[in-house]
Amino acid sequence: MKRKKKIFRPKRRYRIKRRNSSMIKAISGIAALALLVFVGYSAAGPVSRFLEQRAAEKNSVEETDNAFLPAPDETDLSAGDITEAGEGDDVENTISAKVTASDTVTAVYEETTVSETELMTEESEPLRETGAAHMIPAEAMSDKDLLSAALEDIRAEGCSAVIFPMKTEGGIYNYKTAVPLALTVIDGEDPFRSELTAGEIAQAAVSRGLRPVALISVLTDNNRYGDYRDGAYRSMDDSTWLDTSPEKGGKPWISPFDDTAREFLCDTVRELGEAGFTEIIAEDFIFPEFRSSDIELIGDYAAPYGDRGHALASLAVMMTQAGEETGSRVMLRITANSVIKGYSELFIPEDLSGCHIAVDYSENNISPTMIADGEEIIIEDMSEKDRVSAVYREVNRLCGEENIDTVPMLERDSMTADEFAEAVFAVSDMGYDKYYVY
Repeated sequence: MKRKKKIFRPKRRYRIKRRNSSMIKAISGIAALALLVFVGYSAAGPVSRFLEQRAAEKNSVEETDNAFLPAPDETDLSAGDITEAGEGDDVENTISAKVTASDTVTAVYEETTVSETELMTEESEPLRETGAAHMIPAEAMSDKDLLSAALEDIRAEGCSAVIFPMKTEGGIYNYKTAVPLALTVIDGEDPFRSELTAGEIAQAAVSRGLRPVALISVLTDNNRYGDYRDGAYRSMDDSTWLDTSPEKGGKPWISPFDDTAREFLCDTVRELGEAGFTEIIAEDFIFPEFRSSDIELIGDYAAPYGDRGHALASLAVMMTQAGEETGSRVMLRITANSVIKGYSELFIPEDLSGCHIAVDYSENNISPTMIADGEEIIIEDMSEKDRVSAVYREVNRLCGEENIDTVPMLERDSMTADEFAEAVFAVSDMGYDKYYVY
């Protein structure tokens, strides 16, 4: 600032000296000239040093930038280099001959390349082990586009998991299975509805932060497996039993007494577990509606309310153990009413110790009254919350002694929106941290 004042003072003196004598003019002029020379000389050194410093910094930046560029003789292609290729020459080969990639650059590229699978894993949302799991329509699993759209809808509902009907009633596969016996279907309706593998379906859910849950129909399987119809019920003369005459479209059924059928169902569980389904709901542990004539053909072992319930429980335990081999939990779907009323052939508590059941609650299959711990309770006049709580308390009482784990499964369409909200509140209030919705 002092330097500026010295520079501008002569101008103020110049205005003043116009009123002075000529001698004063001359003296003032000489003094001003001397002052300018002095100031200019004094400033020359700092200015010169400043310019030298700026030039040095510029050279340093250019050298740093050039350090990250390949050497000119390796990658710099002039227009002349490219145009040297003749009309019939391969320009791409000409360019590649001029460009040589160093080993260092190649190594860096390989280290930073991320595969598609790794990228999907990085971008996947974390899975939640708690919350609601909603059912996806089977037809949405037929191709990737439909599956993606359906999963986005599920995620928009705020669910933490999605239930995939992988194998449905009749033996329909909504995924591309690789289980050996399943691939031997040789006649009847094509049971395969999708080209997506179980792994692709599970990963589609995981990549969206949704926990994949598989749903499989166990014994309502009418496919013909192999020439011998392996796994099916057989008559006393070793012929394949059909649920009606061939002329009326009679179908075979998978039998829980057949070793091939049991292994086939365990293979299905293993396949789904290895594909990434850590939860598998197994439903339809049921028998065909045998007539008395059918019992005569098949044998007394298939007679209702005989020992056949133990065959169902034995199969359920085998499937549970198959799931444990792959780190997957198999849950046996049983209606709450059948557990309480005691008419489920599968629910033999002493045979299912250590198993898990998905307790199916629907307003369509709940009786107006129930016996709870020896006392009759009228539940039809209760609020939805109290009714659901009463039902699951009794189910848990019946399962508790045998250490059978339970998970609620609620039919949403059997209730109003307010009733469903009350049902969810009821199971949450009981300590359940997750539930299934269909």
